[in-house]
Amino acid sequence: MGLLLDNGCIEEARVYRRPYIGIPAFYAFPALLHGFTTRFGGVSEGDYATLNLSFNRPDPLSNVRKNYEILSNELEVPLNNMVLSHQVHDKKILKVTKEHSGMGIVRERSYENIDGLVTQESCLMLITHYADCVPIYFYDPVNNVIGLSHSGWRGTLLNIGGETLKVMKESYGSSPENIIVAFGPHIKTCCFEVDQDVADAFQSAYSWASDYITKRADKWVIDLEGIIIRNLMNLGILEEKISRCGVCTKCNSDVFFSHRGSRNKTGTGAAFLMIRG
Repeated sequence: MGLLLDNGCIEEARVYRRPYIGIPAFYAFPALLHGFTTRFGGVSEGDYATLNLSFNRPDPLSNVRKNYEILSNELEVPLNNMVLSHQVHDKKILKVTKEHSGMGIVRERSYENIDGLVTQESCLMLITHYADCVPIYFYDPVNNVIGLSHSGWRGTLLNIGGETLKVMKESYGSSPENIIVAFGPHIKTCCFEVDQDVADAFQSAYSWASDYITKRADKWVIDLEGIIIRNLMNLGILEEKISRCGVCTKCNSDVFFSHRGSRNKTGTGAAFLMIRG
């Protein structure tokens, strides 16, 4: 396995109230701009304090726009260079080009029902949204291709990670053995409990799913990251090129937005990834 994103990585953000953290697996690649946002540095209030990046919450749109402006200034990336997903917990992937510049922020989207983004274009920032679900980052340094996918339990059940890899292979010629995969903060097995119907769905989808499911009292605990990794390795991603994340969003709901940590009254953070120009 590669570099671990662990709780030590977020202490500086907590102490200094940083608006985002970097992804350790990509520090060796200066061509990439990467990260995952925190709750800090924005203008939203109450349950959405402070850097809420979702236009779908009952947070004034002016606050969310201002939060994107703050992020834009912090990263030195114009809003016109950002491209937002349109998440519905499915597995559809968008091949992002210059024609998508600014969509979801300064322009209406020409697409919908998109939980994953991939591109070979430089200076286009891919952005997906989170409040417990699993962010999956992909980078092919050989063909200079990036991908970013939102994988909640439904997306994991549908294997959106594998779908992202498929699009990278078919559209850009990426080979699985060259791809680096990293995970951002998400709800971990310490906190992710589900009912039996969800556990049954995973066991029906994957013959090996029981390796990642544990009974806890009257609930079931699922290791979403483990299932995603198993699927990706089955498709040829090398274990040494996968970087896990040990940070639980619910346990750290003072730093990250978390549905379960805030009883569904919360804002939304973002994962971002860009090839620098």
